Amino acid sequence: MPAAVDKLRAALTSLLAGVAVTALKAVAWALSGSVAVLADAVHSAVDLLAVTITYLAVRASLKPPDEEHPYGHQKAELLGGVGGSLAVMASAAFVAYEAVHRLIHWEIYTPTLIGLAVVAVAIFVDFNRVVVLRRFKGVSRALEADALHFSTELASSTAIAAVLAFGLIASAQLPNLFATWGPLIDAAVALALVAYFTKLSLSLLKTSVVELLDYAPPDVVARARSRAAAVEGVRAVSAVKVRKAGSVYHAEVTIAVDENLTVAAAHEIADKVEKVLRGELGGDVTVHVEPYKERRSETSTA
Repeated sequence: MPAAVDKLRAALTSLLAGVAVTALKAVAWALSGSVAVLADAVHSAVDLLAVTITYLAVRASLKPPDEEHPYGHQKAELLGGVGGSLAVMASAAFVAYEAVHRLIHWEIYTPTLIGLAVVAVAIFVDFNRVVVLRRFKGVSRALEADALHFSTELASSTAIAAVLAFGLIASAQLPNLFATWGPLIDAAVALALVAYFTKLSLSLLKTSVVELLDYAPPDVVARARSRAAAVEGVRAVSAVKVRKAGSVYHAEVTIAVDENLTVAAAHEIADKVEKVLRGELGGDVTVHVEPYKERRSETSTA
């Protein structure tokens, strides 16, 4: 699992790359006037904001537990996921408006070879950034959100490169065809990107909100219950509560042990359960001990 310092370094690297990519795509839009390029540039600009949020969220999540936050600050990363999702949806609405406006006024974009080259450089930067960020899948929700954003940027930038390439060839060889179909293709690509961004953003937003609401995955609960029940001396596991924080789960477990055991012996069993579950879940584990009575078992099986 990547170290905490690696997470922070990856977030900072992503932030710096975001500045470069946004600047490159802004130049490409200024040269072409294409609404599809505008869509990609706005997406990059909003992602730059999201990456800034991610960097701050990751840095906050690395703070150690304190009196006000006994379970640590890992959930701050989820705010990066939520913020990024909302930002992308806001940019999608803006680009959709621009695409419809261009269609109504039938404005033709101006493709240039320099603009195409600029987009190609942006694609190269985003590709390398995605490779780095994907190392943190399942480790950092915020960095995972960034990897998703820049994967969509790769897809959209490739589509933008295709639009510019079509424009370069058509405007030079078939100007009438370009005048007839250019604005429609430009707006269609932009609207397709808007739909794609919105779908992915909603999916990420749902995942982040579910975690903020302390959703307990059944498979994680079942695994924790099974591991606790397998500890020698545990007669029953009556309750298991887990909550995710970053890449780990915190847990509260209630076990039953022989009612005739001494306090010291029962405490030793609880310590073993805590150690096993910490290794399994990665977070803090609280174990509550209750006396196990045979009549309780007989009643439950009746």
